[in-house]
Amino acid sequence: MQHQELLLAMAEVSATFVGFSGVVGVFRERTGKLEVRYQRHLLFQMITTSLSALAMSVNPFLVTAFGFPEPLVWRISSGIYVFFSILLTIRGIYQNCPFIWVGLASVRTSKVIALVTTFVVGISILNGLGAFSKQASAIYLVALFWTLGLSGFFFTRMVSE
Repeated sequence: MQHQELLLAMAEVSATFVGFSGVVGVFRERTGKLEVRYQRHLLFQMITTSLSALAMSVNPFLVTAFGFPEPLVWRISSGIYVFFSILLTIRGIYQNCPFIWVGLASVRTSKVIALVTTFVVGISILNGLGAFSKQASAIYLVALFWTLGLSGFFFTRMVSE
C-alpha cells in the first residue's frame, strides 16, 4: 500500500495531540461558567478531531487486511471518512452555535472551517465514488491533513484562550 509511513506518522501526531490536550485541559485555569463550557467544547472538539484523524490514518491498513485491491481500499476509506466527518461536523456546528451567539467563537472562523470541511468532504465523496482513481490516495491524505490541521487549530485555540 502506498504512503504507509505518512499514514503512520499522521497517526502518531494525532495520538500526541490527544495526549497534550488532556494535559492542557487538566491544568487550564478557568474563570466564568460560560468560559468553562467553551473550554470544554474546545477540548472535546480537539480530542474528537484528533481521534478521528488517528482512526482514519489506521483505516486503510484495516481495509487492506480484508484483501481488497489498493484502488478499492482508498474508495472504501474515503467513504468511511465522509461518514464520520459529516457526523463530527454536524455535532461541532451544533455545539459551537451558543458560543458564537455570545461572542466567544468567531463567526468568520466558523464559516471558513465549515466551507473548507464541506469542500474536503465533497472531494472525498467523489473519491469514494471513484472519480479520482489515480490520485485516490493523495485525495485521502489531503482529507486527513485537513482533519489533523483542524485538530491543531482547536489545540491552539484551547491553549491561547
